[in-house]
Amino acid sequence: MACARSLALWGLCASLLACAEVASAQRYRPPAYPARSIRCASESHEHAYCRTYAQGRVRLERRLSKAPCREYDTWGADRDGGGVWVREGCRAIFTVVPWGSGPIRPGPGAGPVGVYRITCKSDRFRPQYCPMPRWGWVRLERRLSDAPCRQYDTWGADGGGIWVDRGCAATFSVRY
Repeated sequence: MACARSLALWGLCASLLACAEVASAQRYRPPAYPARSIRCASESHEHAYCRTYAQGRVRLERRLSKAPCREYDTWGADRDGGGVWVREGCRAIFTVVPWGSGPIRPGPGAGPVGVYRITCKSDRFRPQYCPMPRWGWVRLERRLSDAPCRQYDTWGADGGGIWVDRGCAATFSVRY
């Protein structure tokens, strides 16, 4: 009988170890490669496509043209970040932030989820980028400006921070 209990206990321990290995494997992320920058230009108001040779979230780092560069209007990116398109004279430096820098979703029984707040303001209707100390799920908590704050239009988030534009000023909560 003592032998049967030992075997049952040993089986339980083996099962728990196997579950722990599966849980740790689900949380494994390969190390992220560094962000890659690429220059893409629309000459003579033509449409241009530039390969990034990377995967991740693409963000406009610096505009080089006098013509406006507006996401989804005069520039955009492939869903996987493998390429950037520009048109109507948009010329800019774009950065591909790797997907690997995203969140790890806590599993069942994981510790408490944290929340922190960031205030980001578009000064004089110019774009502003506010870095986040830790990646997470971003939501607009309180608008601070008279200008509208619409996600994907006047504010958004990527793997490294929150961007605001055209007068949007708000406090954002980031859940990780």
